[in-house]
Amino acid sequence: METPVVHHTLTSILVALPLTFALSAQEDAAEAMSNPKTAHHERLATLAGTWKAASKMAAMPGVPGMEKATESVGTERAELICNGLWLKVSGDGEMGGQACSGIWLLGYDPIAERYQCLCASSTEESTFTMEADYDAESKTWRFEGDTPMGRMRSEFTVENADRTVEVCYATGEDGKETEFMRIVRTRVKDGTAVEASAPHADGEEVEAAEGDEAQVAPARRAMLAEVGNWDAAFKMEMPGAPAMTSKCREVVMPICDGMFTWSDFTGEVMGMPFEGHALVGHDSTANKVTCFWIDSMTGAFMRTDGTYDAKSKTFTMSGTSYDEQGEEAPVNSTTTQTSEGARRMRMVFGEGDESSVMTIDYARAK
Repeated sequence: METPVVHHTLTSILVALPLTFALSAQEDAAEAMSNPKTAHHERLATLAGTWKAASKMAAMPGVPGMEKATESVGTERAELICNGLWLKVSGDGEMGGQACSGIWLLGYDPIAERYQCLCASSTEESTFTMEADYDAESKTWRFEGDTPMGRMRSEFTVENADRTVEVCYATGEDGKETEFMRIVRTRVKDGTAVEASAPHADGEEVEAAEGDEAQVAPARRAMLAEVGNWDAAFKMEMPGAPAMTSKCREVVMPICDGMFTWSDFTGEVMGMPFEGHALVGHDSTANKVTCFWIDSMTGAFMRTDGTYDAKSKTFTMSGTSYDEQGEEAPVNSTTTQTSEGARRMRMVFGEGDESSVMTIDYARAK
């Protein structure tokens, strides 16, 4: 029996819609949608390509497998997605002598006026975010945030077009900061920089990660059940405006050894090409599902968290998005399997009479 997929497909398209549809005319809204990129986003293009990542990690007493200082070499593939609003970096390497893979996304939030970084790894069940400022004189991003390993910051400097150096610092219980990792990235000359991820061809199925199903939490099984190709019927209802509908397409694939899923969503919004992506995972320790959504309409991401009920085969999620004033507004959704190979997602943005409702009916592509 097919289990329902987590709500993540196109779940936060209204991160941008309230900002665009609130304008006085549809032409103005379309213009806002088609030109969201700023000079801050242009900097991301310098990092696109394939990189050799040489890491040196200091000894971390008390951390299994990392008691001694280690060195490792991996590969990172960086590509521009969402019309250049985001940089997606997929990496393979090792940590503590074990093979690992990861993904990090870098974009610029024009409302928060800061760079935002979203991270996931095969070594951790939980995703995390970091914020960054950029110093143009030194060509350095300075990241800071809470990670599964504790509070961390890093300084990522572009020394030239083919070499970057990132120095990572951890904050101990005593409040003191210590350098624990240094990563030197050098461009692979025959690597290919690509402008956007190519979605899987129609009909091409992607297999979920293998494993002992009895050891996999129901929420993770439901999350991985969405792997493959989907047709999506999209409908948006907003106060004082006619309903908007469109036909879209989604491809979902497992990443980070099946710890997370990644989606490629394509279609049209207001007659314009649209691209969106979701990074979804389940933290079994907290029994929480987390979804990050990014798209080609805005540089902001949306995060929603929730749980899965196996009896009703329903994901219930909540979070926030920006409203037309650039303030945070509540978002709530449910995604329920309606039949074999089909599901419905209903998301409400805002509260009361001013709320907007988005519905997406999914059918597995044949």
